[in-house]
Amino acid sequence: MAVAVGSVRSRRLSAANTKFAIDLYQYKLRTSPTDQNVFMSPLSISVALAMTYLGAGGQTKSQMSDVLYFADVEEAELHLAFADIQSALNQPRSYKLYMANRLFAEKSYTFLEEFLAAGRQHYGAELSPVDFR
Repeated sequence: MAVAVGSVRSRRLSAANTKFAIDLYQYKLRTSPTDQNVFMSPLSISVALAMTYLGAGGQTKSQMSDVLYFADVEEAELHLAFADIQSALNQPRSYKLYMANRLFAEKSYTFLEEFLAAGRQHYGAELSPVDFR
C-alpha cells in the first residue's frame, strides 16, 4: 500500500522538486528571448532524471543529487516518494493525467536486472531497446 502524498517523504520530495523547478525556470528565462512564453513540466523532467539516477553512481550520482536536490530526501525514500506522488496524480478525478515513463537504451547494452526492476517498481517504466547507431 502506498504512503499518502502528505507523508514526510512526499513532502520532502515535493520541496526538492520545487527548488529544481525554480532553478529550471530561472535558467530558461535567462537564456530565452523575452518575447517568448515558457511552458515545461519540471515534474516530468525530474521523474525522467530520477529514473536515470537509479543507475547512476560515483560523481555522476553526486552531481545529479545536488542539481535535483535529491539530497533533501533520504536515499532509501527517494524513489518510493516518486511512486507515491505518481500514484496520487493517477487517482480517479474529473480529469485524467497521463505520464509516459519509458527507458530508452542502446540495444547492444546489457542492463542490470536490479536497475530494470526498480524502474518498473517505482516508475512503471519498461526498457525499450533502440538502435542508436
